[in-house]
Amino acid sequence: MNSKQKKISSQRKWIPDGFHFLGPEESQNRRVLLQKFSEIFVRRGFSEVNLPSFDYTTSFRSFLESESENLLVSKDWEGNELSPGVDLTLQVVKGMASRSHWEENQNTFYFARKIRDHKKRNASRREILQVGAESFGASDNSQILNHIEILIELVNSVSTKIDYSFVFGHSQLFRSIISFLDWNEELTATLRQFLYTKNLPELLSLAARLGTPENNTKILKLFLKPIPFANFKSFQSELLTYLPGDSIPLFQSDLENIEKFELDWKKRGLPKNVIWDPSLVRDVSYYTGLVFQGYIPSDPEPIFAGGVYNELYFTFSGIEKDACGFALHLDPIEELANIKK
Repeated sequence: MNSKQKKISSQRKWIPDGFHFLGPEESQNRRVLLQKFSEIFVRRGFSEVNLPSFDYTTSFRSFLESESENLLVSKDWEGNELSPGVDLTLQVVKGMASRSHWEENQNTFYFARKIRDHKKRNASRREILQVGAESFGASDNSQILNHIEILIELVNSVSTKIDYSFVFGHSQLFRSIISFLDWNEELTATLRQFLYTKNLPELLSLAARLGTPENNTKILKLFLKPIPFANFKSFQSELLTYLPGDSIPLFQSDLENIEKFELDWKKRGLPKNVIWDPSLVRDVSYYTGLVFQGYIPSDPEPIFAGGVYNELYFTFSGIEKDACGFALHLDPIEELANIKK
């Protein structure tokens, strides 16, 4: 091989795995799509914000659990560890909280790149273009449903042929279970992992080692059973049969909130392909209420996600303000739309 051939060979992979170059035509198509998205958000009363490319690594590590090992880390001249944005909701909340004294629109949207490094597997995407919306000051069912309607409009604006499904869970219900079980922080992290990965054998083994009462074990098993959201009442009834009477008030508010949300979902005529999965415990610690994810048949990773995080704004501002939001990964949506053309 001559020197010219060696040079060409060495440059064949000059873009790292998981990162992608868009040519002129692809870039133009994306620009048109993002403009369409902007118009949808503005028509819905949202204002655009722009996020920094890097943030303090400690911010991400404080709120991310499973993602912590995927952080890319560098240092600035003062020795502070910095990482590219891996959780953009966190960055939006931090930014808006720092401007809490400003009188600005509290309904925001953004286009930004989420970057993470999968150390345990070769990822097809390490850099993901994320489209998101965050609202501050309200996180009731009506606000969440408004967000979901925007999300559906965004996906449909890419292609009405995309087949996707919603999965719902509830972070506060998980917190109530932990309070009822009286497990420590380490056990809570283990339970969260076993629920999220639906690892029934390990979950039952853990319960047995801890001498968990039979009814409590049945509750843990119940949390691993996804069902149609329309059948939520059956989950509620079964859960209540396993709980001692004096513990039912601990769960009543959460269960009523979920039941009301399911009814409101129907009233708005939203998609029927919806799953209730009590094991949907997001891998970030700041969610406090309803959470959701969306899936397409060709991708095991969620293409969109969101939920309620009523305590996060207070963490950075000292001001109590409810909040909710969602994020959509644009790359897999674009790819799927191109396949279906």
